[in-house]
Amino acid sequence: MLEISVTSDVGRLRDVIVGPVKAFTLEGLVLEAEADGDAGDRELITELLARYSIEAPDPTIAAKQHAQLVAVLEEHDVTVRWADPVDCLTQMYTRDMGFAIDDVFFLARPATPTRRREQSALLSLHSRMSKVRALDAGFIEGGDVLVTPSEVLVGIGDSTNEEGVEALRRAIADAGLSREVVPMRFTHRGVVHLDVHFTLASPEVGLVSPAAFDAESLDHLKNRFELITVTPQEVRALAVNTVALGPDRLIIQAGHERLEAELSRRGITPVPVEFSEVTRFPGGLHCATLPLVRE
Repeated sequence: MLEISVTSDVGRLRDVIVGPVKAFTLEGLVLEAEADGDAGDRELITELLARYSIEAPDPTIAAKQHAQLVAVLEEHDVTVRWADPVDCLTQMYTRDMGFAIDDVFFLARPATPTRRREQSALLSLHSRMSKVRALDAGFIEGGDVLVTPSEVLVGIGDSTNEEGVEALRRAIADAGLSREVVPMRFTHRGVVHLDVHFTLASPEVGLVSPAAFDAESLDHLKNRFELITVTPQEVRALAVNTVALGPDRLIIQAGHERLEAELSRRGITPVPVEFSEVTRFPGGLHCATLPLVRE
């Protein structure tokens, strides 16, 4: 039995799911969405193309960089599990398929048929998990969910809606968990997930793009964390999209020396991993990992 345990997004990482790297083109993503009858996903891809400098990753280079991430995880004694291959092009980004809160694994509820199909890649693992719960309404994806010791922060944007947040509140209560769910609201459309604009670097420190959040949400973050402001250029490069190996050690995309220095000044050891090919499409280190156990 796989005992789920995630009390914080920066607890020591012990067990994680990653997904296979596949070759795809931007045209292929649009065609995949059209084949699924997925107008919403097609519109989202079009909006992302307008907002970001997006290119399809070279699959050979992306696979090598992904392998480096897996190697770093294993070097830090993390058990790495692989999602089963399914008929979906962007399956590498496992984070969105679910999320663990305390001792429960919650199944995501994606809005698009393409992303729902990705979830079948985890079916072989569900039966081995200690507790699994589904949500009964709305839409929510794992990249919008961030677990702190006392709260669950949930981004409401292009992938998660108010109904999904309310469904998560009910599911948390039904599971007997004592967690406050706090919505994080954005200032503009085109925000795919919370983890593109805010992640935790330690229990006390967060990386944030302030311009992305409305005043109430930003004040909430300011009142709880010491925030390192990330520049618009760093946001576009997915620099916020980090993975904590523990409370004082953070996997960060290589090449962001300013952020590495800011982390080091706060007693956090940056662990740079070259991921620039993967992030040509808007998905980074955090997107590519789905934690099951943190201590």
